[in-house]
Formats: sequence, C-alpha cells, structure tokens
Amino acid sequence: MLTSPGRGGIPILPEDIPVHVEKQLRVHPRVAYQGRFSSEDARRLLAGQLPKLVPFKGKAYAEVIPVIDWDHKLPSKALLLRLFCFYEGGPVADGVAAFDARVELIAAKDKFPEFDVPDFEGLPADESYEIELDVDGKPGKARLVSDWRREVEDAAGRIAVDVAKASAEFAAVLASVGNRPRGLGGLEAVSWVPPCESEHPRWTVDVWYLMQFDGRMGQGRSLVVDTIDRRVITVRDFSVRAGG
Repeated sequence: MLTSPGRGGIPILPEDIPVHVEKQLRVHPRVAYQGRFSSEDARRLLAGQLPKLVPFKGKAYAEVIPVIDWDHKLPSKALLLRLFCFYEGGPVADGVAAFDARVELIAAKDKFPEFDVPDFEGLPADESYEIELDVDGKPGKARLVSDWRREVEDAAGRIAVDVAKASAEFAAVLASVGNRPRGLGGLEAVSWVPPCESEHPRWTVDVWYLMQFDGRMGQGRSLVVDTIDRRVITVRDFSVRAGG
C-alpha cells in the first residue's frame, strides 16, 4: 500500500511519470492471479509506452497512483490502466486512503474465483485517466474520465467558440453539411482535452457542432481549440447518446 504522497514532498514532473509508474504499479489481484505484469520487464515496457500526462493549468502532481484493473473476466480479455493523479496542496492523503480502503475491500471479497469482486473504478482523484491495454499489454491513448472535464469556464468557452467559428476548418465543415436539421444549435464548448488525448503540448477545449440527431443519438464534428494560440489544432468526428 501507498503510505506517503509523492516523493517526500517533491512534485512528480511529467517526465518522471514513466519511472514512477514502473516502480509504483499496482495490479488488481484477479489480474495478478493470471501472471500479468508480474515481471519487471513487463512493467518497464508498459511505462516506456505511456502517453505524456500534463497537469491541468500549471498545477503539479504530488502523487500518481497507477493500477492495472480487472475486466471481470477470467481469463481477462481487455485490461485497463487507471492513473489517479493528485495535485500539490490538495487532499492527497484522502485519495491514498480511499485507494487503500478499496484494496482492503477487494481482498475481503476475493475468497472464491467464481465470485465477482470490485474493481478500482470511481475512486476520487484530481485527475483520473483510463488507458486501454491490448492483449500484449501495449497502451492505447489515455482518456480523462474526471467529471470536471465538462466544466469549461465561460471565458475559455467563449474564446474557443469564437476561434472555431472564425476558422477555415469550420468553414470546411459548413461546406460539407447537407440538409442539417433546424434546432440543432451552434458551436458549443463541451470539455477540456488533455495533451495525452490531443497529442498537443497544452490543454485544449473541445468545441462541438452537432450535425444529426434522431432523438437518441447525435453525430457531428469536433473542433479542438488551443485557446492560448487561438487556433484549431484538429477536427474529428463525435457521437453522443441522449442524456449521455
């Protein structure tokens, strides 16, 4: 179990995270039973392939808890690396305590292999990431799953929408639109995008333009905007379920 945050009060820098993951990686017991990530080589290989994590808005990480989580299947088919990141000056001890409590809960229920046991989903953290691992343990892109990712403050949202609206990329989107139903609204700033998702050095804002909606599913184009350089860095498709 983890007993102290960070490295004796020294921040964990983005470039330090791979080594930190290699040394501190936790493995769900049901994954450990299968012999996955038990060797130093496997942990080193995973750590060396991680996308770069950059704390939000100039903050610094005091602790990062990495854990290989179970997919509730034996043998496992799709594992998940969870990264629970805690800022300096935040409730690091509370986060570590919540993780340790989950470890104890899993251990208490892990008596018979035919029974299900909890995983590590939903633990509190300042930034929570999920990274899918393929059958060989190679990581894909990291995905920020913290609820606050959709809390884009008004000022940043307005800049992102204005930049998107004036861009050549949005002009191309409009030119490609056929009979767009009325009432779908305009551009909307919907979430923060971390560098590990966008492959851009800075945090960006995801601006959506809904193009179709059948009452259940919506589809459209997303313009990812750097609000510092004030430019669109990429355009991608999105789909969303009503109420999702």
